[in-house]
This record gives sequence, structure tokens and C-alpha cells, in this order.
Amino acid sequence: MSSVPPGDLARLLSVMPTDQGEDEQVDWGALRSAWGFGFPSDYVAFMSHYGAGGIDDSFSVLVPNAPDLVGQGGVAGETRNANGLWTAGTAHVLAWGVTVAADVICWKTEHEDPDRWPILVWRRQKSSPRWVEYDLTMSGFLCGLFFQEFDDCPLSDSTLWGSRSPRFINNRQEQRLYDAGIGPWTGRPDPYADLSFDD
Repeated sequence: MSSVPPGDLARLLSVMPTDQGEDEQVDWGALRSAWGFGFPSDYVAFMSHYGAGGIDDSFSVLVPNAPDLVGQGGVAGETRNANGLWTAGTAHVLAWGVTVAADVICWKTEHEDPDRWPILVWRRQKSSPRWVEYDLTMSGFLCGLFFQEFDDCPLSDSTLWGSRSPRFINNRQEQRLYDAGIGPWTGRPDPYADLSFDD
């Protein structure tokens, strides 16, 4: 397996703090067996530094889960959705992120080496083109958003476009804050933080 360009992840770590991240402690061997392939090494590293969670309450990095867990969301659930939308070519897509605008961010799994998979974005709010491909790593794509390194914003929602101080909160940390009555993204008391739809 080739190595991820060291600058991509290092750059991401320098711009987006890990203080609200948590090691996801993924059994990558079990996932490789379940999916039949490994995952890109910068996603593996991202999961150890940040885990699954949200960026600026507008972009979710999905938890890696087995393909038979589609009902639990995460990579499996969104991959099923993405493959239902993908009609170009024989390569499958593997989802790793979603946005508040219902965009789906994927890898195009066209190479044996996951570190060579390009990024594909399905843009719900932009019809031409609906799918856009970027020859970047996951970390490189996120940095491209934060530093506005594309000709225009590749997502339907522009919250992260030019966000020079993006904030990440791991899903478990977000839930702990809600449970404590704190709005995770405001840091202020939230009387609705622990409200569930069953109440």
C-alpha cells in the first residue's frame, strides 16, 4: 500500500484541532474482511485522531461499519444510498461523509490500493454536473474546502468553504454535551439539548 502524502493529514491536523476528537478504536482487520478491501490510510488515521463526528455542524464524517449494518447509517448506510445514485461506470462508490445539504462524499473504489481512490461528491443542490471527481485524499479534500483551493465550492452548502478555523466534535462527545444540557456547537446551556422525539 502506498503512503498518504504526509502534508495532507499534517495540514488538516494543523487547521482543525483534535481536542473534541476521540479515537474510534476501529477493528480494521474485521472491516477489511467484511468489505473485501481496506480503507484509505488517511481515513484510518483520521479515525484515530478525530473519530466519526461533525465539522462546524454542517459536515459529518461517517463511522466505519460493516456492510450488513446499513440500517445503522454510517459508511454502510450512506454507501447504499450513494450506489443507488451512481450510474457512471463499473466502479463502486464508498461513502465517508455527508453534508447538511444532503450531499454525499465518497471514494470511487476503482483501484486495488485504497490510497489511490479519488474523491467523488454527489451534490444534491447542484444539477450540472451532479457528480464531481477530485484526485485527492480525504484530508486533501477537506483542506481544499477550508483553504478554498477549488475553482468553486464543491458542496451544495458553503459553510466549510474558507473556514480557516473549522471545529470538529466527535459523535460521542456531542452526545455527552447534549446529555449535560449543553449545546455542542454553541457551548451554552440548551434547554432542548436532551429532548428526544419520544418525549
